[in-house]
Amino acid sequence: MPRLRLLLLSAVLAFACAQALAQFGGGTRRGRGDSSREGAGDGSGVTRMSANDRIRMQLTDLRLALKLAPEQNPLFDAYQNRVYALLEPWSAPPDFPSAAAPETLAKIAHKVGIARGRWAQMQDVYDAAAKLYAGLTPEQRQIADRALPDTVPSPAAGGWGSDTAGPSSSGRKP
Repeated sequence: MPRLRLLLLSAVLAFACAQALAQFGGGTRRGRGDSSREGAGDGSGVTRMSANDRIRMQLTDLRLALKLAPEQNPLFDAYQNRVYALLEPWSAPPDFPSAAAPETLAKIAHKVGIARGRWAQMQDVYDAAAKLYAGLTPEQRQIADRALPDTVPSPAAGGWGSDTAGPSSSGRKP
């Protein structure tokens, strides 16, 4: 009977370990030829994230770190939605020059329209951030001081979605 208990306990323990390994990746993926996951060179098996995914994760982490009160959630949601809007691909508004304008000027006008739209979106992000910050407690502001600026996409780092709707320099869509 004691052997049966030991055998049963071992089987349960082995099953639990197998489930844990499956849930957490089972260790490194070196030498397995798994091209869908690229490590950071340290064999950790960590998946590289896009800049947009990193910002989404930082927003989630910030929400958890702030421990928002129910009345603060709408302020954070408004900020988060403005940031998410910046992460989406965007095209210029339909205020292009007349059909008589040369194609070169139309392409430039398209890029100017995108920049104007993005500028307006950045202003919306700033306004939402200011309202969120004003609604935080002093302790929450200390957390926000460290983390909030990193949740704003940088246009220089390619963090503003992509201009897939506009013509490229060759006149074709990318």
